[in-house]
Amino acid sequence: MPTRPAPSPGERLTLSVAGEPPEKTFGRSMRNTRSPQRGRFLALREAAIAAMAGLKWYDGPVALALTYWAPDPPGVFDHHFLGGVMDTLGGSHGPTFIYLPIVYLDDCQVSGISARPLQGPTVRYEIEVEFMPGE
Repeated sequence: MPTRPAPSPGERLTLSVAGEPPEKTFGRSMRNTRSPQRGRFLALREAAIAAMAGLKWYDGPVALALTYWAPDPPGVFDHHFLGGVMDTLGGSHGPTFIYLPIVYLDDCQVSGISARPLQGPTVRYEIEVEFMPGE
């Protein structure tokens, strides 16, 4: 649970993770222990928890910039990576509650997103989160 106030508008943080980003799933949540995306989901969640360092999740708009390195990166970036990243950084939703948000409450707060695949010796990625002003 957070022990410090939320980031201020204009602040940024960078999440660095080895391996592939989580991909958007349908039918079985990435949070499910039997999901093939579970390891990717947990790696990003752990990186986000460490980067937030006790900060409360942000209530306003955010921008996300994903940079992905691989020996043979895709020419066109798959939107399933972007959806998986956005789902992972927010909370889990029930009909009347939001459970365990990290960076923001809901991916509807993402008001800007970009993705850039680059060639590199190993598969890894970084996500820069910008906490934007506004409601």
